[in-house]
Amino acid sequence: MKLEGKVAIVTGGTRGIGRSIVEKFIEEGAIVAVLGSREETAAKAVGELKEKYPNANILGRGVALDDQNQVKKVVEEVKNTFGRIDILVNNAGTTATKSILEVTDEEFDKMMQIDVYGVMRMTREVAKVMVEQKSGSIINTTSMVGLYGSPNQPAYSCAKAGVIGLTKACAKELARSNIRVNAVAPGVVGTDMVKENVSDAMLEGLERMIPLGRMANPSELAGVYVYLASDDASYTNGAVISVDGGLVM
Repeated sequence: MKLEGKVAIVTGGTRGIGRSIVEKFIEEGAIVAVLGSREETAAKAVGELKEKYPNANILGRGVALDDQNQVKKVVEEVKNTFGRIDILVNNAGTTATKSILEVTDEEFDKMMQIDVYGVMRMTREVAKVMVEQKSGSIINTTSMVGLYGSPNQPAYSCAKAGVIGLTKACAKELARSNIRVNAVAPGVVGTDMVKENVSDAMLEGLERMIPLGRMANPSELAGVYVYLASDDASYTNGAVISVDGGLVM
């Protein structure tokens, strides 16, 4: 197994892409801390995971990524419980569809707090642990909109582009401590968040732009995260890997 005995934190791990990552990590032998936005959703996810993987070592916690104290506390708990942190997947995020003519400062700031500041806060606290260990892999979930932009999603596009910039900066800085930092840029994925925020007409239009002719299942992205988390990616650093079916923009 590629992740045997490694300790991983996955934010946004209770559903969608994050849940698929958690399951794949468990199957590859990792110890996983599943972080959700609320304690109840994290506990529910862990219960379901333990039914499916009775021998897995899993910790579930709710954490508000816009609260530095909560972020610091949960990272300390994972480190104290398992002795180390080998992998961080910054997957949690939110999205919104609103024209640049209508988006408010408050809405823009809310997006930044979760999608950019949340990634920064988790990275900052976990990197302190990894620097002491002289090893680690940090994987950030960005998006195709961070690369290409999206009409009526100025805040989300800006946030995900910010994640790419943060990834590349941290990759250069942390490499001296044998810590690799990379990002995955999903295309159109059949998650609850996408279904809740993108109209059927828009989805049909997007699918026509995908050479594979369909949106992805969340499980189809998990293997890329396993690769980046594993020793197979020992020389992959600062990369942004698109998993979008060959999307033509």
